[in-house]
Amino acid sequence: MSTIFSPEVKDCSVFKEIALNTVNQLEILREAISNADDANADKIYITIERDLDGEFMIIIRDNGDGMNIEEIHKFFNLGFSHKQFNKIGEKGLGTKIFYKSKNIYIETNNKDRESYSANMNEPWDTLSKGTVPKYEIKEHKEGFNKGTKIVIKGYKIDNPEQFFNIDTIKDYIQWFTIGGSFRNIFANNIKVRSLVNNIDSVPQIIIDDKISKKCEVVVGIHQFEEPNENPIINIEQVKYKRSSDYSRPFGPFNRETNINGEYVSVQVYGTVSGVNSRNKICKLKENESHKLRFGLYLCKDFIPCTRMNSLINTDEYEHYHIMANSQNFKLTSDRNNISNIDDLKIKWVLQQIQDIVENQIKPIAEREYFAMIKKEEEEYEIQKKCERTIKNIDKVYRMENLDVDALPILKRPRNEIETALLFVSILSNQDTKVYIQEHIRKIASYSAKLPTDMVCINSEDKIILVEVEFKLSNFLKHKHPIETVDYIVCWKIDIQENKVYKTNNETCVFIDDNENKYLAFNYKNIRIIELKSIVDLIKLNLQYDLQMEEI
Repeated sequence: MSTIFSPEVKDCSVFKEIALNTVNQLEILREAISNADDANADKIYITIERDLDGEFMIIIRDNGDGMNIEEIHKFFNLGFSHKQFNKIGEKGLGTKIFYKSKNIYIETNNKDRESYSANMNEPWDTLSKGTVPKYEIKEHKEGFNKGTKIVIKGYKIDNPEQFFNIDTIKDYIQWFTIGGSFRNIFANNIKVRSLVNNIDSVPQIIIDDKISKKCEVVVGIHQFEEPNENPIINIEQVKYKRSSDYSRPFGPFNRETNINGEYVSVQVYGTVSGVNSRNKICKLKENESHKLRFGLYLCKDFIPCTRMNSLINTDEYEHYHIMANSQNFKLTSDRNNISNIDDLKIKWVLQQIQDIVENQIKPIAEREYFAMIKKEEEEYEIQKKCERTIKNIDKVYRMENLDVDALPILKRPRNEIETALLFVSILSNQDTKVYIQEHIRKIASYSAKLPTDMVCINSEDKIILVEVEFKLSNFLKHKHPIETVDYIVCWKIDIQENKVYKTNNETCVFIDDNENKYLAFNYKNIRIIELKSIVDLIKLNLQYDLQMEEI
């Protein structure tokens, strides 16, 4: 015998909105697993496959208490639920995300040995046409073993295997469903026990990915990082050789009070840990980072529903993995947020969470874990400086020598700063300054940050402005204001004589008349001192002096 029913709702748009309003496509599993747990199931089977027509199918089966006829109606209807008021799914909205499919089929055999099947055909297409889809219930005399089987056929998402595969399903279950609850940590609390269903039980969830032909069993406990407060050096890490494997647990913390005659409580447990420890307990999606996954979660039924990292009050929140549960939270219809956040009781809960984090978690984390990170960063910087020094020494050995014993500079310059150093060295030596002092006698100031590198004094005790460049062509590239330069000191001249060049909207020509070298602008000549030529001249004269001594 079968009967056709229509859900008791006047506006089909409500159904459609709920079906669409999903943060994560895998939320369809969260609802099914929660229902199975509420039905006292200790085994939950999740199968993904494609039928002979290639239609994508999600099958959830459990060995729980099953559903009676009234509960089947509640499965398909809005506005009520068989769950207790303080449980997730209290308004019966969760199962409506199943409506975004081609077909919903249920088989159930309850603890009273009643057996039923229910079928809803084309729920999404029907809703899209502005009509509430109907469902058919059949009563059977003989059924399968106690429990419920739900088949979702043709779930309306593109590339379903991207979302529904054994790795993503396992990760989602252990992070965001009752199959990854941390209620076991607080199972000894008598008051919490009265508020949370099946607090002692740990459901076993079997994932069968028939598309990839993989099967895995998940024990329904949320995975926190294993304690490791004294990690050994990890040679594979570049910088964080110890802290990457660090992990320290905090809690369990339980705080409770009475507000306006109502019992209010919050339970907190968490860790602070390095990147390797965090990687062990999660399977990040493509383009997902630890900043998008870790931090502090608000939970109900010990299932994470929303992150609130502001309670940690640090930009380094991704190092923390903290769960804060309160049965006083009421959830929005999509179960992804807290609806009573402005309630006085909830404000007390949030205050307690923040106090636990600030006074019992962060001080230890800062003293131990983050201090370790800081030390590693300092050691890394020292290491990098040493490596750069060694690399530079190696370069120095390969550099050309100046071969001028009169100068304290051994190697030829490689950049502007080394050019400036050579210039100072020549000018400060009694035997070599004669090659420069005709033009520049003393240096008054030097700054690489000012418009002109040097303020100098010439042989007539007048101020002249000197720009230092490694190559003369750099002066043209840097587009210095012509008004701020009288002389250019460079290591070498690398531009052609008598060729027109442009810099800073001005044209110039390089002139070498044997006695002077300069850039000739329309209204000004800028003198050039080429240190390479001066060094060559010094070497030539020193060789001549040596030869004369030998004679």
